[in-house]
Amino acid sequence: MLVLFSTFSTTIYTPKVIDCSIKKLNKELVTLKNKGQEIRMKLMPMLADPIPENDISKKLKRYAMITKMQQQDQYNQEYIKTLFTNCDWPKALSKEAHTSIYLILQHSDDALMRMYYPKVEEMVTLGYLDPDDAATMFDRLQMNAGLPQRYGTQTFENTNNQSAVWPIENLEKISHLRATVGLSDMYDYIKETKDRIGVAIVWDKTLTVQDAIRFKK
Repeated sequence: MLVLFSTFSTTIYTPKVIDCSIKKLNKELVTLKNKGQEIRMKLMPMLADPIPENDISKKLKRYAMITKMQQQDQYNQEYIKTLFTNCDWPKALSKEAHTSIYLILQHSDDALMRMYYPKVEEMVTLGYLDPDDAATMFDRLQMNAGLPQRYGTQTFENTNNQSAVWPIENLEKISHLRATVGLSDMYDYIKETKDRIGVAIVWDKTLTVQDAIRFKK
């Protein structure tokens, strides 16, 4: 499952009370997830396309889209906090609604993601989420902590405006580890990303975490 970009906090209104009826939650969660993913699908090609220094119009459009994404992510995160406070993580939700909760957490700030990562692992064990969901979140938390990732799911924008694979802790076992959680081979993943959303990913196997931190934009 491809997921990209994190957010920072902005002030935005969210309901204080959530109706815990499953039918209502299914609808609301999927709607929030779709809004966030729709913005990302529009933003990703914009980020992959270099902007000339004097093209103010393109810069403003990209900035506006980034701001829109951050605001939607923040709203979604506040909704999830209220959901967990009032309803916990209802197991009776639809598969898409469970995935929606996961995606909102995956695009949340590090503290919220880390807080609920054990819950994501539990939902994988119970079959409500897919194994690659926990793997992807684990990699995101590792990258955020300045550590090598395990499954090769995370990329970062480097100073050359390239989407680059964050360093992997065990290159010899990467194919096996990805297969254990249902992820495709790294080279297939890179090709699929290019074909599906037009984003070219650079994979430098010699890149260290120290280098990645230094080159991270």
